[in-house]
Amino acid sequence: MMTAFLPNDQELNFKLSSLNACLDELRRRFPEQSLSQPKLQTIVDRDWLNQWRETIVPEKVSRKFWVVPEWLKAPPAAMKPGSLVIRMEPGLAFGTGYHPTTRFCLEFIEKLVPEKAGSVLDYGTGTAILAMAAAMLGAEKVVAVDIDPLSLRVAEENISRNNLQGKIQLLLGGRETYCRLTSFNFDLVTANLFANELTRLCGYIKKHLKPGGYLVMSGILPDQAKSVRKIYRHAGFKLAGKKERKGWVALMMRKA
Repeated sequence: MMTAFLPNDQELNFKLSSLNACLDELRRRFPEQSLSQPKLQTIVDRDWLNQWRETIVPEKVSRKFWVVPEWLKAPPAAMKPGSLVIRMEPGLAFGTGYHPTTRFCLEFIEKLVPEKAGSVLDYGTGTAILAMAAAMLGAEKVVAVDIDPLSLRVAEENISRNNLQGKIQLLLGGRETYCRLTSFNFDLVTANLFANELTRLCGYIKKHLKPGGYLVMSGILPDQAKSVRKIYRHAGFKLAGKKERKGWVALMMRKA
């Protein structure tokens, strides 16, 4: 079954007619397949953002970190010694801390920063949650990159919200930025992206890491993990850790 959402505007009838024409053509070409007629349902418009907000609560997302929505009060457990609170307003950017891939990355970052990683580069920073975690843990240099200007605006607001101005450098991603970043080698690169992006960026990531530096990457499906790992192994990386939960995989690899 496929579900699609279409705006109820003057083009709706044209789009439905086009859809039915495509279905008729598929029925003609594949008569053995049973294709039902599409069903149309009107959805009443709502304040989706505020409705989503009502479902979000403060949550412990790793051994040290709590994610607390900007509009809520941190619970007493989040204020205990040793706990770190990240105040979040995700907007339209990815990285609330509730998704397994983000949690995987936070768990790995806690093991590495700052003892083994004093400098961190975060690819596809989104809300900047991983960059903020690294800065809170004591990383001396944190650079966060994203190709989406909207995500960078959200990241900047979150950085300010957590009083981390001046501790994280935000950059608009792109080939020129990636090439410029190779002039500095980082102890740790984090990349919570899709598998195809992780494989495409392998060459840049290798250049950005110091010898012996760590790469933490997630956004990988279980059936993609082997191929992603193989590509990085051929680039000179060795597996240093793996996490898998709820249909997602994270890999920690170390550059030779």
